[in-house]
Amino acid sequence: MSYYVGMSDDVLSIQDLADACNLTRRAVRFYVQQQLIPPPMGLGRGSHYEFRHLHQLRRVLELQEAGHSLEAIRQILAGRAAPEPAAVKPRAPVMPRIWARLTLQEGVELHYDATRHHPDSRQLLRLKRLAQRVFEEDREPDKGKRRI
Repeated sequence: MSYYVGMSDDVLSIQDLADACNLTRRAVRFYVQQQLIPPPMGLGRGSHYEFRHLHQLRRVLELQEAGHSLEAIRQILAGRAAPEPAAVKPRAPVMPRIWARLTLQEGVELHYDATRHHPDSRQLLRLKRLAQRVFEEDREPDKGKRRI
């Protein structure tokens, strides 16, 4: 077995492991620190993970998704009976959002979810002009009008 990532199919870098589980490297390190998955093989730059780490990490994530606490997961992985999971509301899927920011005029910005709204340049220009008119009205002195 090689200690260099990419030299063998059974060797995973921390990034490979994180990507396979849709986690960050920091999250992988957390699970190692919590002793929910074994530490990597090797030391320093030569450290690596194996597919057993991947399978164990996926099992931990499944148990978490089922509502088990980290302590209960430790018990389950050690072969001891664990309490029933707490009632957990199903998590909403994480949906990426891209927010766009449009400066309408100095001191006025519009923020909108660009994954949901797709205005073209003509619509954005129309919106900008409309906002400018609204804010210009605020600056005009009242011409004999009474505000209620």
